[in-house]
Amino acid sequence: MTISPSYWKCRSNKKVKKINPGKIGRSNILVNILAARNIISEDEIISFLNPSLKKLHDPSMLPGIKRGISRLKKAIYGKERILIFGDYDADGIISAVLMYNFLKELGLDAEVHIPDRFSEGYDLGLKFFKKISAEKKHSLVICVDCGTNSLDVQEFSCSNPCPDVIVCDHHNQSIKFNGNPNNYIIINPRTKNSKYPFKNLSGAGVTFKFIIGILRELEETFKSKFKKNYLTSLLDLVAISIISDLMPLLDENRVMVKKGLEIIKKTVNSGLKEMINNVMADKKNISEYDIGFIIAPRLNAAGRIKSSKSSVELLSIGKDNKKEIIEELNNLNEERQNIQKDILDEIIKNNDFKKIVEENRIFIDKSKTWNEGVLGIVASNIVKMFNIPAILFKEFKGKLKGSGRSIDKFDLYGNLVSVKGLFENFGGHRTACGIRMEETNFKSFCKKMKLLAGDKIKKSDVKKKFYYDAEVNFKDINEKILKEFDLLRPFGIKNPEPVFKTGDCIIQDFRYTSGEKHIKLKLKNNERLLDAVFFRIDNEKKEKVAVGEKINILYKVRQNIWNGLKSIQLVIVDLF
Repeated sequence: MTISPSYWKCRSNKKVKKINPGKIGRSNILVNILAARNIISEDEIISFLNPSLKKLHDPSMLPGIKRGISRLKKAIYGKERILIFGDYDADGIISAVLMYNFLKELGLDAEVHIPDRFSEGYDLGLKFFKKISAEKKHSLVICVDCGTNSLDVQEFSCSNPCPDVIVCDHHNQSIKFNGNPNNYIIINPRTKNSKYPFKNLSGAGVTFKFIIGILRELEETFKSKFKKNYLTSLLDLVAISIISDLMPLLDENRVMVKKGLEIIKKTVNSGLKEMINNVMADKKNISEYDIGFIIAPRLNAAGRIKSSKSSVELLSIGKDNKKEIIEELNNLNEERQNIQKDILDEIIKNNDFKKIVEENRIFIDKSKTWNEGVLGIVASNIVKMFNIPAILFKEFKGKLKGSGRSIDKFDLYGNLVSVKGLFENFGGHRTACGIRMEETNFKSFCKKMKLLAGDKIKKSDVKKKFYYDAEVNFKDINEKILKEFDLLRPFGIKNPEPVFKTGDCIIQDFRYTSGEKHIKLKLKNNERLLDAVFFRIDNEKKEKVAVGEKINILYKVRQNIWNGLKSIQLVIVDLF
């Protein structure tokens, strides 16, 4: 076994010895990769490699869904006017669009309201709910990708005339409302005492499950309005929501994304089709990367800079001007990138992160000038750069609105619960959060969070680590293995692209590209020569590169196509 630095960690599982790779017709390497993801048994392996829509869980197991179906059936049969209230991120936008398009197909009078990030903030707020209650225009509100923790609205619902509310959400329940608002129904796999077998659905995933449940219960005259493959045709949008919201690509998320990536190539959503034609160079091979870094950021851009209305209209049936909307989203996305860069540059310039990492283990800051719409992305950038949690706030009129991101070792949401008395409102997941609070609580918040981070995050936790799946030599790498790796797709959270370690690679040749930002190498191991590339190589690593030198590498294996010729290329993630 090759000697390697302590920050190279092998994903492994001792139970792999119980598996017979030959019995399932797969290589030892693939079996090891799956075992590291805790996919051990023959049935688990076959199911993972062959995701099927038959493996989706029964929607009826979702808490609250039976009451939700009963209430929406009443609205459908009674042709009630319905308001769909959604979050302003891609998951919320898609959740709202799924429900809107579904109700419009049924001929109902439905409309969408996405709150303005800057003037209204996140979640179903009491001020807005009182307003629509007074207007008496809608008898039902369907709240998607939010609403679980709108306790003031739930309390108001108990004793005031107002629309009924159905919530399709996936956020953790911070505090369970003690009252009994019969007209406030929460469908959420994460609520207290939920027995739903998979907790990590996206908001749109929950909405999709709700639509499945409704369709099952509708009378045939209503069902006949939908094509046979209607539900399957929605999976392109559901897949975008799962990837954009960084949900684990396991269990039924994996099934929905795998199928969604097939559907998206022949999408029937006119807005999505127009976007693909406009922004995708390769329209036949759309990957999880394309969704995460090309499509989703454009859907998100509107809500980050201005209003999410454009993204909703792009994906909604019956809306025109798709080309103009896409041009607007492209421009907003470019503006978002520039704002994001400016804020990140400012933070890096004004802070000693070496000291912050050493002493605090967390970065918290606020500013009156930052654009709150990009703070979550900037926080994510800081996490990637320094491997510590980051929470950033926009200050306005004595109030703070912030977004946070975290590392695996620090449960951001769980730790925020312990200081929830400082907040007006908060919500999120283990690695992401949103917070509203008074500026006067900022110092106390910083002090308590630094104590929590210092106590729970060890020095070794903030050291950047590289994980690999197996140690191999170049003779093990071939076209057959590449085809097996394709069975593992889509890659993402909890299902990363495989990384391998190989020692004693002799540098035969190398050259720099893009002003010495990247380096291309020819490496020899076990008498086999392979091409490799190392993107964004730093000066420390450059010192190790010389013809004739031996290096140990961690890398991903890709197929490179150049002038119609296919070859294997290694993409190095670290060298030693």
